[in-house]
Amino acid sequence: MKAINYYKNSLWALLVICFAVTSSFAGDPYERVNSKELKPHFKEAEKLLAKRNALFSLDADIKLGVGISNTNFELNKRDSTGQLNTTQSKVGPSIGATLSLNFFGFGFTTGFAYGNKGFESESGQKTNLNYFNIPILLYFDFNVGQKLRVEGNLGPYFGLLMSQDANTLYKAKNFDFGLTGELQFAYMFNKYMGVLLGGSYEYGGLNNLSNNELVKKMTTSTINIYTGLKFEL
Repeated sequence: MKAINYYKNSLWALLVICFAVTSSFAGDPYERVNSKELKPHFKEAEKLLAKRNALFSLDADIKLGVGISNTNFELNKRDSTGQLNTTQSKVGPSIGATLSLNFFGFGFTTGFAYGNKGFESESGQKTNLNYFNIPILLYFDFNVGQKLRVEGNLGPYFGLLMSQDANTLYKAKNFDFGLTGELQFAYMFNKYMGVLLGGSYEYGGLNNLSNNELVKKMTTSTINIYTGLKFEL
């Protein structure tokens, strides 16, 4: 009987101790764990993290939008079919994914982008040029408040021709070299994810995309408007 009473008293004592301990830690568990008063070393960790972000950051962007493109021809003689004399813009899809690296203040962006380029003739016939582009860009960024970020890119891109509509007047080269400039806004939901809205301009054909008896020079110009998601890695 004495043994039973001993264990009962011990159990009650253990319950009282547990209650006292849990009461002393009452409150929001997130605030409790991250409390700077309870754990001063968090302040030092935050300083180190801020230094790391100032020296090095890596962002990944996924973009989906539309491109307004045109193809410009400089002709050796007037086109008797009327298709290349005066061209008009056409609209097509654009998809891209880029990585932006900031290291010791140096900004660099690369990735890939699919663009549906081409033109529309005076008769209303649309001609498509589908390119896979790889940009190699310098970039800048700055914050407006705590959540809005403004970013820009400028530099060359290298394009590979995926397909083109068949025609008898010209044939585009398989390789495209051009310049692109981009401005985008990122609204960050938190430190790791945000939404994008931006636009870019591409001038292609610095290497002259086609030349033959009729065509002396062929270049492209495209305005892309897009939205997407940003991930800070």
